[in-house]
Amino acid sequence: MKTKKIISSILLSAIALPFFSSCNPDEVIEEIPEISTGVVVLNEGQMGNNNSSLTYYDFTTGFSSNEVFNNKNNRNLGDVGQDMIKYGSKIYLAVSNSSIIEIIDAKTFVSKKTISMKNASNVPSTPRSLTSANGKVYITLFDGHVAQLDTTSLIIEKTIAVGSNPEGSVIVNNKLYVANSGGLSLVNDSTISVIDLASFTETEKIKVVINPTIIKADSYGDIYVISVGNYYNIPYTLQRINTITKVVTKITDVKAYKMTIDGDNAYIYNYDYDASYKVINKTYTIYDVKNEKLLKSNFIASDAVQNTPYSIDVNPITKDIYIGETLDYKTTGKMYCFSSNGTLKYTFPTGVNPSKTVFISNK
Repeated sequence: MKTKKIISSILLSAIALPFFSSCNPDEVIEEIPEISTGVVVLNEGQMGNNNSSLTYYDFTTGFSSNEVFNNKNNRNLGDVGQDMIKYGSKIYLAVSNSSIIEIIDAKTFVSKKTISMKNASNVPSTPRSLTSANGKVYITLFDGHVAQLDTTSLIIEKTIAVGSNPEGSVIVNNKLYVANSGGLSLVNDSTISVIDLASFTETEKIKVVINPTIIKADSYGDIYVISVGNYYNIPYTLQRINTITKVVTKITDVKAYKMTIDGDNAYIYNYDYDASYKVINKTYTIYDVKNEKLLKSNFIASDAVQNTPYSIDVNPITKDIYIGETLDYKTTGKMYCFSSNGTLKYTFPTGVNPSKTVFISNK
């Protein structure tokens, strides 16, 4: 469900899983060890193939598995894994094309509950992004709503209407900011809905460049928004919103396709296409959100990630940068781990289209 992906209906043969003890089909798959401290990758999969999955990589042992959810729950995760967050002792997964929220135990990866997301007319309402605060998880739904999930009862408590086709969301000062993309509307939306969490009501909309999708917050009360534009004469645009004054500023010296913020640094990647739709001009940028200026224009070499970057996240403890890679949007991918100075530390295989990374410690 990414903007620049090439959709294909070709499904390649499944690759051998890393935890098979041999090639003998009669042998039993080895038991996945206890989940300890490592990284969990949500693999989006290829739309329509019901092959979203979770990869687990253990920092201590180097063990990795691309089928940890399947093996722990004896079923597939679903179709198009869209977003993932860890909150408390649970991991929450938005599986968009299956229209479900999957909730698993962070220590065992065993499912605690699967919630079918449907609107008042019993029509599936596609979940897109997840945000958490104060014992609640907030879910943007592509039908134009946001749902509030209680993390104790695991029940959807409330739903509120926002703009068309909402995508990313973020919480600042007990307010939820939702990027209304209008991606499937005849007229693209160009607003950020502001929801007061205490009353769970929309208080205003902030105007930005059309088709806002990604939204992140720094620790200074500012929000950063990437708008996709119209694919014609309005390009991808990075903007900063001052949540106090509501002033929107275009950041013209940085080109951004995807980003994440850790501390004072926004880590950003971008790329272009040539005439044959081959990815070119890959850039990896660090933007200083405290001083609001470009810090490093190429902290990772352009060719360090061999194929197309698909996700970017930062380990909040080690400050390592994790960049997911897709080969062709339909076969297994790879995760790259870079140190904070841009040096490649290691890689490990993932499922199809690694789209989100979270870090766990169960010691």
